[in-house]
Amino acid sequence: MFTAFAIGFAVVIVFLLVSWWQLYKAQTTDAFYYRVTRVVPLPVAQVDGAYVKYGDYLLNYKMSETYLNTAEKANEAQYAGGGSNKSLYDFYKAQAMENAVTDTYAQKLANQYSITISDQQIDQAIKALIQTSSGQAAISQEVIDRSVEQLYGLSPAENRYYLRESMLRQAVAYHVDASARKTSDDIKQILAKQASTPFEEIAAKYGNPANGIQVLSSGWVKKDNKDGGLAAAAAKLKKDEVSGPIKPLSGDGYYFVKLIDTNKDGEINYQFIKVPLKQFKQQIETLKKENKIHYFIDIPSQQAQQVHAK
Repeated sequence: MFTAFAIGFAVVIVFLLVSWWQLYKAQTTDAFYYRVTRVVPLPVAQVDGAYVKYGDYLLNYKMSETYLNTAEKANEAQYAGGGSNKSLYDFYKAQAMENAVTDTYAQKLANQYSITISDQQIDQAIKALIQTSSGQAAISQEVIDRSVEQLYGLSPAENRYYLRESMLRQAVAYHVDASARKTSDDIKQILAKQASTPFEEIAAKYGNPANGIQVLSSGWVKKDNKDGGLAAAAAKLKKDEVSGPIKPLSGDGYYFVKLIDTNKDGEINYQFIKVPLKQFKQQIETLKKENKIHYFIDIPSQQAQQVHAK
């Protein structure tokens, strides 16, 4: 009995040591260890005192890796300015870590502000994504699940988890950005009093390098144009009518849209004001400058990101 126990104990110790080496030294992205980290909440980094789950980092990287290996067929000539495939994968590893850190900090703030994402909200978001990407609601959930698994390697449960993290990050970004919210409220009041107020005039009043307000036009696009829901909102308007503020699927700010015109081909041309969210990203940058983000593995340098960006 003692011998069997000793052997079993030794096997466990060896497994733990090998796993530690694979994850924290070799930094494997192997499917087996991915599954281990989804069950065991091992830390891969720390942001403002909150631990970043290794499984979240690998989930983000798994999506990019699967997409590259299936849809993009990454090759040296096509990516990284003629660099090696390694620079491309390093870029996505750095990006995966950035996303995992950001989501962890968002969760910390969500706990602080009692912000939650319900299953019903996730269901509604999936429905909106289906309608935006396909232009119709007839596509089945099975088709979506199969497509997500083929392109990104995510099971339905993993996809819902990822979507929840994204939605939570957006909800926190909207909540903490009082400046963008006030600007949006001000613009809403201006347009409520006089809807014909030129967007350029509004931007001139509120636009400055600090808030980054933009006025842009879509050009002629289809009513189901994949722009996060802006075209769909504009398509419901009459000429020169305004709608907003709108929170698009991208979750990057407040938008006001004005329908400029329609044509005989069923296309629309609309103008929009964007009030971007900045506060949450600024908080992340501040944490970096104050050395409040610590990594437990070596992550690719910023050089890998810059090379790919070129």
